[in-house]
Amino acid sequence: MKMNIGEALSLLKKEKNRLVRLINLRKENVYIEEGKKSEFDPKKLTEEINFKIDEIRKLKIKIAKTNLDSGISGEKINLAEAIIKVGDIRSKIAQLNTLFERKRSSWYSEKETKTLISQLDESEIEDDIEKLENEKSNLDNRIQLANWNTKLLE
Repeated sequence: MKMNIGEALSLLKKEKNRLVRLINLRKENVYIEEGKKSEFDPKKLTEEINFKIDEIRKLKIKIAKTNLDSGISGEKINLAEAIIKVGDIRSKIAQLNTLFERKRSSWYSEKETKTLISQLDESEIEDDIEKLENEKSNLDNRIQLANWNTKLLE
């Protein structure tokens, strides 16, 4: 049975968590008390870790190929570009959120009495942030919809 991107992303998360557990298990079993036998063989765990890394890489490649090959409703871009665009929007929002921090912090010492005048209208920036939040939310929803409606390429 062919899985969709959403299922593949869930599997990827599970596999990454399993990899972390294997790495920690190996780390915990590198040293043993002299004369005692370890429950887990670090060499076998290393083989399992390497196998898991290969599985994860193959799954990531399938997801990336599918994202490049699949469109997204309401956009003239593929899933891969839509994901990057959401990241860009998040970055813009973060940058705008920090614009007025200087005004709120004590930039000058109390002895200095300089008046700072903003060159940008804070309410306009807030409106821009709200528009970007809506754009991000809408695009993110379309990405999620595409993830659960697009079959993973082999």
